[in-house]
Parts: sequence; structure tokens; C-alpha cells
Amino acid sequence: MDESTIPPKKKLVLDLDLEQFQPVPEPVPVTFLPGQNTVVLEQGESVFEAAKRLGIAIPSTCGGKGTCGRCKVALDLPAREPTYVERQFLTRAELGRGVRLSCRTRPHAPLRVTVLAEPPTSR
Repeated sequence: MDESTIPPKKKLVLDLDLEQFQPVPEPVPVTFLPGQNTVVLEQGESVFEAAKRLGIAIPSTCGGKGTCGRCKVALDLPAREPTYVERQFLTRAELGRGVRLSCRTRPHAPLRVTVLAEPPTSR
């Protein structure tokens, strides 16, 4: 087989937690702290997308696709169960404190979210 006919490899991320993509029966308000900015999520919209719509910057290199693990937010406790993807990027301590990835969070009830700052990188 000629190398020019072989398609390039693609990175595949499996998210087996399909529950988060179920339709939400009514609009869900999300409040971003500490600024108290509230937005009503559109059907199927993630917290990451809603923050972007409000002009709130959440760190990300993948643009909300769930492949970088940088878009960490703290949710009101008790937080929902983490998704498969979140378990790959977050420590047990973070999960226990209610930290989740904003790109994987599609709430079904009103929610308060605190955007977490990234720790400084050492040079």
C-alpha cells in the first residue's frame, strides 16, 4: 500500500458518559463566581461555551473539545459524577472538591461555577 493513500492518525477521545448529553427539559441558569455573572444555557450548551458567550475566559488549548484538561472549574457541592474524560485529567483530590472540566459540564439544574486559575508553570 502506498503511503500517500494511508490516512493520518487521529486522536480519539471516548466519552462514554452519554447522560450529560441528554436533553434538558427547561432552561438552566449558571452563575459564574466571583463576578455573579449569570447566563441561561442553551440546549446542549456546555459551561465552557456559556462562559465564552459571556466573555469569561476559561483556560483551554483545545477550544472546549475535552482533550487538554485545562478548563477546570469548581462546581457547587455536591457536584455531579465525573465523566470518563474528567477522570483522565483530574486528581482524586480535585474531584472530591467538586472540580470538573467546563467543556464536559452540561448541567440539568441551576449551578454556581468558580473558574479556577491555572497554576504557574516553572521555567
